[in-house]
Amino acid sequence: MTIEVELPREIELSIRASKELETLVRKRIERDIAESIKNDIFICGVFNSLLKKSDINLEDVNELDHKMKREMMEKLGWR
Repeated sequence: MTIEVELPREIELSIRASKELETLVRKRIERDIAESIKNDIFICGVFNSLLKKSDINLEDVNELDHKMKREMMEKLGWR
C-alpha cells in the first residue's frame, strides 16, 4: 500500500538535502503508521468481542455518546 505524506516545506528541504535523513524519516513514518494501525485493529477486535456479548443497541450507544460529550464539554468549560 502506498501512502502519501505531506511535510512542511522546511522539513522537506532538509530531508532532500540528505539521503541518510530521508531514509531515517521514511522508516520512522512507516513504523509509526504501522504501529498506529496495529493498535487500532487490536482495539477494534477487543470492542467487537465485547459487543458480541452485549445487549446494548444503537439507541443506547447514541444516548451514551451524547451524555459523554456533554459532560466532557462541561468539564472543559466549553458550555
